[in-house]
Amino acid sequence: MSLKSKLHDLKEKYKGKKMAPAFNALHTFLYLPNEVTHNGTHIKAADDLKRTMNTVIMALVPCLIFGMYNAGYQHYLAQGMIESANGFLGASFWTIDNLLIGAWTILPLVAVSYGVGLAVEFLFAVIKGHEVEEGYLVTGMLVPLIVPVDIPLWMLAVAVIFGVVIGKEVFGGTGMNILNPALTIRAFLFFAYPTWMSGDKVWVHGAVERDQMIAAGQSNLDAISGETILGSYAQNSTVAYDYWDMFWD
Repeated sequence: MSLKSKLHDLKEKYKGKKMAPAFNALHTFLYLPNEVTHNGTHIKAADDLKRTMNTVIMALVPCLIFGMYNAGYQHYLAQGMIESANGFLGASFWTIDNLLIGAWTILPLVAVSYGVGLAVEFLFAVIKGHEVEEGYLVTGMLVPLIVPVDIPLWMLAVAVIFGVVIGKEVFGGTGMNILNPALTIRAFLFFAYPTWMSGDKVWVHGAVERDQMIAAGQSNLDAISGETILGSYAQNSTVAYDYWDMFWD
């Protein structure tokens, strides 16, 4: 018996029960459903909402790959390990090292985005007894593209739960929401955790950590050039030097 037949049998077995939407979603995601329209139709096509969303995901994959290269490029450029590329066609941009460090930072964001978001979708489908909606398939890909690369994963998970529940499910689900879930997630992060969403350093892998090390005096730099000591106090930063440093080392 093929996997498609087994999934179809499970769907029929649990039809009308709480877990039916979960089996049905897995079945229709992997295969075309066995059911067909019995009444008259206006349009005949093999597409459905799930496959339309998958087409959008495939269109976003090049953006995701470019983002991986760019994340690695910005990381190594900030560390002074590579020369600035002459635009995005420079030899120092399209390197395997840039891709690897970018994938290392971005793929966990993709995993958390899809894992948490689809879990919420499945939960609401089981509780409300309706089919799993496919709208989050695209949202799950958009979220890693609009958040900083070093954002803590737990922070992203909280934002995804908020965005899916408040941005979509409370309005009835896909097609009835008045808010864009991806933008709702980003707005939540911006207002709840502004220090992780503002400035230029949050978009460069390792930049925030390096700043924290410098502020704590754990860097091997000989000097620091930046705002005055009052600026550090205004940001509640720990100052690693005192007034006696003006007179001797």
